[in-house]
Amino acid sequence: MKREKIVWLISDGKRGHENQSRGLLRALSAYAETQEVLIDTQNTKASWFDYLNAKLPVQLRALPQPNLIIATGSQTHSTLLAAGRATKAPTLVIMAPPRGLCHLFDRCIIPQHDGRKGKNIIQTIGAMNLVRPAAKKTAASGLFLIGGPSKHHKWNEGGLVQQIQQILACEPQTHWTLTTSRRTPKSTTQLLQSMSMAGSQLQVTPASATGADWLPTQLAKTEKSWVTEDSVSMVYEALSGGAKVGLLPVPRKSKDSRIIRGLDNLVQTKYVLTYDPLKPELSQFKPVNILAEAERVAALIARDYFEGAVELRSGCT
Repeated sequence: MKREKIVWLISDGKRGHENQSRGLLRALSAYAETQEVLIDTQNTKASWFDYLNAKLPVQLRALPQPNLIIATGSQTHSTLLAAGRATKAPTLVIMAPPRGLCHLFDRCIIPQHDGRKGKNIIQTIGAMNLVRPAAKKTAASGLFLIGGPSKHHKWNEGGLVQQIQQILACEPQTHWTLTTSRRTPKSTTQLLQSMSMAGSQLQVTPASATGADWLPTQLAKTEKSWVTEDSVSMVYEALSGGAKVGLLPVPRKSKDSRIIRGLDNLVQTKYVLTYDPLKPELSQFKPVNILAEAERVAALIARDYFEGAVELRSGCT
């Protein structure tokens, strides 16, 4: 029988951050029954004074004693550290904290492109997430994930449309679904929607028409995905879904940012295929492996903090 572990999950209210914490928490459930206690720092937040005095806000003092505390994002740091000091439970911070604070956490789970190293640091390939491959992929299925201008990328609407048209022509037997993001310019969305007609091989579902579970569900069952390279989180989510993944290039503002280095490393290590106008197809691409970072990190955390983790996991399905 698995032993129940109480895990405090400290959230800053940002869905992308919370998904990283939940991705790890779900992977940890392979080692023990977990009871999540969600703490929203938008409602209850410990101060740095609370941390120094090893105290918790009144609202948190009646919560069950945690076995583990997980948090993602800078706005959770003071609450995570105060909770750890007050309860003596191990603290796991996801994403790179300021360098001067790193040693205060029991484990820092940080993408390798940030270049952080240390005894308490676990490096990951990109960000952990909730996406997992489905037991069976939908045959001849493809997905386009379209972003927009960002801190690291400019935008080329005409070039993007040309890339998509070439891919559609190259793989006519594939049924493609396309979705946008909150950063996609309105003109780009309208142009892409004009390419989707009844009976065509391309169906466009803008981000405004999707719910929280839509994208993870699509990524889990889709065979192949093309992602604009500005959409870094969606690149790693697509890889976690077990699809063959290709990058659609958009103009870069910098040639050597940490985000760009991470993307280039994915190409070099053959996790993803970069778009080639002379042969824009994913069918023949053989990725090096499925990305399963939450599971890999969970194994390390369970080894260190969940007694009997190896034995427990051997009996899991």
